[in-house]
Amino acid sequence: MNSLLSELEKNLLSLKSSNSLLAIKAEFEAEGTRIDELSILSYLCTKNEIPLTLKIGGASAKRDFYEAFQLGADNILVPMIESDYALENCCQSFNDFAKDFKSLNKIPSLSINIESITGCKNFRNIIDKIKILSLPIRNIVIGRSDLAESLGLKDVNSEIILNESSKIIELCNKNNIEVTIGGNLTKDSYVFLKNYTENQIKAFESRKCTFLYLNIIDKSEFSEIIEMGLKFELSWLNFKRKMYLSRSEEENLRISTINKRISK
Repeated sequence: MNSLLSELEKNLLSLKSSNSLLAIKAEFEAEGTRIDELSILSYLCTKNEIPLTLKIGGASAKRDFYEAFQLGADNILVPMIESDYALENCCQSFNDFAKDFKSLNKIPSLSINIESITGCKNFRNIIDKIKILSLPIRNIVIGRSDLAESLGLKDVNSEIILNESSKIIELCNKNNIEVTIGGNLTKDSYVFLKNYTENQIKAFESRKCTFLYLNIIDKSEFSEIIEMGLKFELSWLNFKRKMYLSRSEEENLRISTINKRISK
């Protein structure tokens, strides 16, 4: 376990040294992060002064908001915002917990995912609501995987996804809201991202990492960043697998003891 933890931290520090890493991510939503797992990531990020983003289960997931505040997440990401109603709902929960945790030195930032065609169609209303009510949304994350699925598409780098993303980016830029591109980012996503400048999008993200976007980055540098993110994710999965195997072995010992007692 110690060697795997060391490997995990080594890959984390490699990411940090690249000067591209903005945050490490955990998900209650798609990834199903458990509290003990989140505690380990939070510890490593705090120790190495790296921000932690927690993607919660949804706009109404109040318990997830609580855990994010309690465990010291630097950023909270709310998935599948498809209406101004869902937007207000999540902002209300965020503001309530911000009051409860007002003694914290730093309150987390709040971001939302736009990742369905319904969210895209309602995005102008969502932006208008943010502006009118001065809602605490700092960043919009475009989730291309779910967006493509909602459109019946397989290619997240397609022209249709590019067009929908551009509409969102344009409205965000006009309203001084940062944009992050996510959703099945691979080395092949380089051409898609190169349609934008760093003034248009702030960052791009993989399952476990958020990276600063610079238009001057070349394809080899981009591929290297993606690979470092994948190595970190792999080391995290290996660590989790070993952790749960160890726990299972502990239970097996007790099961064996009980079976022997029953058979006597």
